[in-house]
Amino acid sequence: MVRAMLKRLVSHSLSIAGRSQHNQLRRLNIHEYQGAGLMGKYGINVPKGVAVSSVEEIKKAIQDVFPNEKELVVKSQILAGGRGLGTFKSGLKGGVHIVKVEEVEQIA
Repeated sequence: MVRAMLKRLVSHSLSIAGRSQHNQLRRLNIHEYQGAGLMGKYGINVPKGVAVSSVEEIKKAIQDVFPNEKELVVKSQILAGGRGLGTFKSGLKGGVHIVKVEEVEQIA
């Protein structure tokens, strides 16, 4: 009797665990730069960064925000996980690159 109850309990626990794994919902869809902005707004230290979407914005950001830097980190911003695994049409692999300032426009 105890063995049957234990078997039923374990079986029920596994089915609950299995069901919850299949029913996960993503309720918050924000990019990394948006999360950093929110954290910074509420006093959490985050690295300095700027979201850009054009070559003109890149030039302005380098001039205004990073005038004395020799290297910068260029990150793609996507909602899907695994940004580091992506491949671009140009053949560039991965979505995070540390590059010299002179290369930022080309990589971005």
